This record gives sequence, C-alpha cells and structure tokens, in this order.
Amino acid sequence: MEDGPHAVDDGNTIRLFEPVVARGLITFEFFLYVAVGVLLAAASVFVLIGTVSGLVHQLQNGGGSIDVAVVILDRILLALIVGELLYTLRFVLRTHEIAVEPFLYIGLIAVVRRILIVTAQFERGPQSGHALTNLLLEFGVLGLLVPALAVAVFLVRRSRRPDSPAWAAAGQSVP
Repeated sequence: MEDGPHAVDDGNTIRLFEPVVARGLITFEFFLYVAVGVLLAAASVFVLIGTVSGLVHQLQNGGGSIDVAVVILDRILLALIVGELLYTLRFVLRTHEIAVEPFLYIGLIAVVRRILIVTAQFERGPQSGHALTNLLLEFGVLGLLVPALAVAVFLVRRSRRPDSPAWAAAGQSVP
C-alpha cells in the first residue's frame, strides 16, 4: 500500500469507523426520542392546564352546557392523542419497531375529535351556501374515515394472529 496524498485505501479505514458512527447514531436517536418524549409530556401538561382554563373561561362567560361539554371533550380527546403518541414512543424505544396500530388509533381519535368540533360549529348557527356545502362535505369525508380506520385496525389485529393467512403465507407456524 502506498503512502502519501495519492494512497489507495482498501476500505479498512472506513470499516474501522463504522461501529463508532453506528453507536453515535444510536445514541443520537435515543436522545432524540427522549427529547420528543419530554416535549409530548410538556404538551400533555399544557393540554390539561388549557382544559381547566377553558372550562373556567366558559363558565365565567356564561357559556352554554353544550359549549362547555365540547371544550372538555375536545381537550380530553387531544390528551388521548398525546397519550397514544407517548405510548407509541415507549413502544418504539422498547422494541425498536414502529407499529402501525397506535397510529390508526390516533387517527381514529383525531377523526372523532374533528367530528365533535364540526358538529359544534353546525350547532352554533345556521350555515348556508358554500359554508354549508363545505361543512357537509367534511362530515361526509369524516364519516367515511371512521369505518375505514376501524377496518384497518381490524385487519392489522387479524394479521398479528398466529392463525391468520399472513402467518401462513410467511411460512410461520403457530407458536
């Protein structure tokens, strides 16, 4: 092997740094997940504080019972979304795999939350013209998303069962 500026490296130098780079990336990934977890925990605290604040604000301003209920349910569903994201983050840290099912649940909760908000908008006052068309279109899309996400959850759960066709196709036997 030659020395000097035109020396040819046979890849040994690169292979020497691979474990160091891999450990560095794994450490960075871990700290990134920890930072995201801390931020999600902070978000959940702010959601809870905002729920209490919104409840107090609605009660002080003489908000109707429907408005108060909508604020509380909206914030509870938001807290469930943040909690499900935290659970998913814990699962990823523990197993080093990203699971689909928690994201489907998050989507389902988000759709229900949006249906609640759109329903509250509809209850507040008469809609007409483009506003009514947009509202009804949104209801229709949200209404289709709920069964679509429910079917997706069912299919994901079914594919995890040992007696499912997916296991048989993969050549795996029942444990």
